[in-house]
Parts: sequence; C-alpha cells; structure tokens
Amino acid sequence: MTTIPGPNPRKDLPGPRSPFLFETWAYRARVPILLGFFAVAMVENSRHPFPLWAEILRTVDGGTREISEGMRHMALLAPLALYGIALLVRLSATATLGSGTVWGFTPRTANLVEEGLFSCVRHPLYAGSGGMILSLSLMSSAQGAAILVGGGIPFLAFLARHEEKELLRALPGYADYRRRVPPFFPSFGRGCRFSASFFIPLRRNLGRAIRSEAVNVGLLGGFLAFWALPGILLFWIAFLLATSLALTAPIWIPEQPKGSL
Repeated sequence: MTTIPGPNPRKDLPGPRSPFLFETWAYRARVPILLGFFAVAMVENSRHPFPLWAEILRTVDGGTREISEGMRHMALLAPLALYGIALLVRLSATATLGSGTVWGFTPRTANLVEEGLFSCVRHPLYAGSGGMILSLSLMSSAQGAAILVGGGIPFLAFLARHEEKELLRALPGYADYRRRVPPFFPSFGRGCRFSASFFIPLRRNLGRAIRSEAVNVGLLGGFLAFWALPGILLFWIAFLLATSLALTAPIWIPEQPKGSL
C-alpha cells in the first residue's frame, strides 16, 4: 500500500471512482489474491520436494553431493535474512501510514505527506512485499518459485500502478512527488535521509506496526523454527505463537509520542 495519509487517513479519495471496475475489485481483493499465489505455490512445493536453493547447490556441485543439515542451515540464511529485511521495510512503512490505510479497500488520503520511507520511495510497502516474495521463492521448489515470482511480482506492479492513477487524479501535488521520488529503490541525495526515515517511524509506532503485520511476523517465526528443525507441525506451532504475540504488540511496545524522539 503506497497511499500517503494526511491528518485524516481514513478519508476516501474525493471525486468519481475509477471507471475500471476490474482494477478496483482486484485492488480490493489484493490480499486474498496474493494468498492464492502462495497457496498454489505451496501445493507445487508438496509435489516437488527439492527447494530452489537445494537445486542451485546440486547444479553447482554437479548433482553429486548430498545436502547435509549444515548446508541446509547455511543456504537458508540468505532467504531468511532477505525476508527479515523486507519485513522491517513493511513495518516502517506501516508505522508511517497506520493499518487503516495499509489494509483499506481503496487508497485513502487527505493531504500529500512525505514522511518516513515515503520520502525515499513511493512504494515501500510493495518493495517489502516483493522482497518477501523473492525470499519465499528461494525457499520454494522451482515450480513454486515460478508461481510466486511470475504471478506475485507483476501483481504488485499492477497494484502500485492502480494506486498511482487514483492519487494522480485526487492529489494535485502527487504528480510532482512522482517526478521527484523513485518507485521502489531509493535514490540517495535527493532529500532521502534513509536511516532516519527508516528508524524514526519504527521507534514511534513499532507496536502498532507489528500488530498490523501480524501474519507476516508469524511467517517469519515459522520459517525460523523450520530453519532450526525442519517439520511442518513445528512450523505451524511457531507461526501461531508468533502471530499471537504480534497481535498483542501494542501492549508490550507502547506508542511513543512525537515529542519524545
């Protein structure tokens, strides 16, 4: 979600709605659609047990070496690290926007505000989601990875394009913002103080952001458990525990007022 909230982030965009009903309904159903890609990829993974990282190792080694437990641990570190970084990007962007805007059925905003990661890129949430998809692809079979990358990445690009059309129609200042700020990868030196833009929203609203991203946090917990000891049952137990903990995050990570930073 890349809308940028003003004082009233729950206000729907003014003016007539987009005439492209398919785009509107696809945007509203974006979460089930992305989960659908994930579900189909998991079905393919059950049919093709060798994950992509194992296939890469076998190809490099000429297909002769057994995949040891130590090799599995080492190979999974990169996709797990990528997933964690991508999740932090989503958490920072969510802390800036608020969950009501992130998960809304339509782009919502009142005024154009360039805060947090939105001062560096226009679509940090989709950039984070793309990183998660790439991470999941490395942990999937080649067939599952093809579904995730071939379906998920283009769909994220479609969502970003749809949001921008709505925001260009509703906000006069968005066209200039679009010219100055790149879509997914920051261009440093153009008003982007990445470190501050990344960490300040996290320090201020981390608890609320974790609750908003509870399912993604739960998946990270499940993957970490699977990395330690492979097993589907252990994965789901860790997923449920991490998700439950994330849902209570505002209790044990209170919101920080702006003046305290």
